[in-house]
Formats: sequence, C-alpha cells, structure tokens
Amino acid sequence: MTSQTTTTWPTDVLYRFLTIVGATVDVVPLPTAPQPERHAAVCRGCDARHTNAIGVSHDLMEWAQTHSETCRALPRPTI
Repeated sequence: MTSQTTTTWPTDVLYRFLTIVGATVDVVPLPTAPQPERHAAVCRGCDARHTNAIGVSHDLMEWAQTHSETCRALPRPTI
C-alpha cells in the first residue's frame, strides 16, 4: 500500500498531473493573454509548456497527461 500526501494547489491551477519523478504539470489560465479563455499546461520540472486559445481543450489536457508520463526532470526546489 502506498501513502499519498495531499498539498494545497496554487489558486490558479485548474488541473494537475504528477510526473514520474514527482514534479507536476499544471494547467493554468494565462493572466496576460488577450482572450480570457487562453490556457497553458506548464511542467514545473523542465518548464516545457503547451498553450491554446480555446480554453481547456482535449488537446491541452492530452499534452499535459502525455508529458507527465515521460518527463524525468526533478521538481524545482521551493525557496
């Protein structure tokens, strides 16, 4: 049996995917985007990102899931 640790997500994170080494891929709105429905999936390990202008689409979620399954970048330390 494995134990899970739950932490509070940042307020702007809509969806979160866990990578195989513990970093996260977060789906967030882009605050400076001209359209309010523009979102990005951002890896908190390697800083890879994928954006779109049509809200949280299947394409964006699929990219986040696929990236989280293969990324081996360690989570960035918190200071």
